[in-house]
Amino acid sequence: MNLSVFTSVFNCFAARVVAFCLIAAIPTTGVNGQSDDEAVGWIRFVAGAEPWQGELQTAITRYQNPDGVVIELVAAIHIADAEYYAGLNDYFASQDSVLYELVAEANERPSPDAVSDGDSALGFIQSALARFLDVSFQLEQIDYSANNFRHADLSPTQLQKIMQSKGENFFSMFLSLALAQMASDQRQETADASVSALNIFTLFSALAADDQTSAFKYLFAEELSYSGGIVLGSELEQQITLLGERNRVAIEVLTDTLKEPRQRAISIFYGVAHMAGIEREVVNSLGFERKNQRWLTAWKIP
Repeated sequence: MNLSVFTSVFNCFAARVVAFCLIAAIPTTGVNGQSDDEAVGWIRFVAGAEPWQGELQTAITRYQNPDGVVIELVAAIHIADAEYYAGLNDYFASQDSVLYELVAEANERPSPDAVSDGDSALGFIQSALARFLDVSFQLEQIDYSANNFRHADLSPTQLQKIMQSKGENFFSMFLSLALAQMASDQRQETADASVSALNIFTLFSALAADDQTSAFKYLFAEELSYSGGIVLGSELEQQITLLGERNRVAIEVLTDTLKEPRQRAISIFYGVAHMAGIEREVVNSLGFERKNQRWLTAWKIP
């Protein structure tokens, strides 16, 4: 492998790992968003008219069953503008239950005072990027103390046991995901799809920009939209514990919640990377029908 090929592969792998850390997500009810019934996907980037201008947007997708029960999948990105999280807090207050992702004990609720960079490698990366891009960190902005929030994820002990049984570690899972995404990129090249927004040319352009923060935020937003648009398929999801096993727990909690007669409006607040797998179960196993989708602005650049 020559140096240029190696550099391209390494850059793509690094970009995918960073992207996975950030996305591994009705009629208006307090969140400002645009209706778009024909939209597909869970995250997208809309470029603006001027250089280094645009919006990174995430989706809320609505499903309903014959009994009129509504489930909404809220695709999360773990760092975003404070206004984005404030809008989500208002929206969550209107729901009967909010099933949320967080590898923690069920009785542990994150709060701004309790969050620290040293909690985990992922938390360190997310917090560092939030500071670098001048955005906010999800665990410091979302009100997890609300009575309607329900933990729908693995505990650290459960995650560790599953990974040990599969002979996995975090690096091997990230590597599997990155390779799968790179293979998907190659399959999409005939459709003129870009494999990554982060390369030597775009990085130099960002460094030369008058507003470097906006320039790098723009590049990361493009990268997240590429990575979040890749659907891995059920078989590969099950092989990656951070996706398949956590999705399984989310669906188990959802199934239990649906047994309660008063639960008529349920939100699942999970990372963008989980959405395709969760939707598959909501539609195919639980009998819900997809109704519509709307988009929220997570990053506004500049």
